[in-house]
Amino acid sequence: TVTKAGTGASRGTVSSTPAGISCGTDCSEPYDVNTAVTLRATVSGKTRFTGWSGACTGTATTCVVTMSAARSVTASFAR
Repeated sequence: TVTKAGTGASRGTVSSTPAGISCGTDCSEPYDVNTAVTLRATVSGKTRFTGWSGACTGTATTCVVTMSAARSVTASFAR
């Protein structure tokens, strides 16, 4: 599950390779075990990406999660 967090006018999107994740606010997609999923955070407007939490950490706009079990990731955006 991927959650997109932000307040007010914070805008951004999260997408994945392989395809499947395309977040409005919350989204999820089943993947086979051991699939490496690359998540990408993209900002829009005056928003900035502030980081990942959960199965991904850091402030790079991409992160890779290997699906060895159920994973939860939050992408945070701020104005």
